[in-house]
Amino acid sequence: MNLVLGEQPTEDLPMIAALALADGLEGPTLVELAGLSRRDPPADIRDLFVQAMAELERPLPGVEEAWRERMLDAAQGMLNGSLTHFEAGNEIYWCACHLERTGKATELVLLFMGFWSNWEDRPDERAAIEKDMRVAAADLLRSHGEQVPEQA
Repeated sequence: MNLVLGEQPTEDLPMIAALALADGLEGPTLVELAGLSRRDPPADIRDLFVQAMAELERPLPGVEEAWRERMLDAAQGMLNGSLTHFEAGNEIYWCACHLERTGKATELVLLFMGFWSNWEDRPDERAAIEKDMRVAAADLLRSHGEQVPEQA
């Protein structure tokens, strides 16, 4: 996903492939990719990575889908406690800003921008803001057919 969003250095992909092989993933292109150097042409490295992911039946998502996945991961992170409300709220807002401009995307941007801003500006109201953020994160996940942790 980070590669699609331009946030994954291409030169790290051979090592990522080597680690995947060490973890038990298999595939001829994955082996080829793991054998490349960080100094090989970035386009070759990227092409092999895309091909390896397709062989592993894990094709790279499109940009819109990658932002959506990252946003849903942030909502899950808020609800399972791996991200703070502040971190997750900011990430959801940021991802929603990159989605196609629809009414729903604009609602998300405004909703989480408000949560994030109020969380910073009104420290005495954080407990209530965090509760509202959890409800909104759970609703976001449900609207995309995702499972919501029971404590949400």
